[in-house]
Amino acid sequence: MPEVSVQIANRTYELACGEGEEARVQELAAYVDEKFAELRRQMPGAPEIKLMVFAALLLADESRELRGIAKAAESARATATDSAETLATALEELITSRVDKMSRKVSGAA
Repeated sequence: MPEVSVQIANRTYELACGEGEEARVQELAAYVDEKFAELRRQMPGAPEIKLMVFAALLLADESRELRGIAKAAESARATATDSAETLATALEELITSRVDKMSRKVSGAA
């Protein structure tokens, strides 16, 4: 199992990760470190552990919000698909009705 070295809050951590996931783990660690640094600027003098807890809570909130947005988007997509299928069925029925009506006119005229 590969290991990756990441830095968060000026500390280095050696973490195991899945094969090929090294870059992703480093990217995520950089994002966590960015959140930590923002909090450190906003709350100078706050204990490091408190900043880490706040960073974790901010990231959890962000994740929950994005999951909600994704769920709403999936629901909207499903609704749009249902609406498109309903419209396609109605259009097909209308075309069939018009073709039948035209066929009866042509048959009646002959």
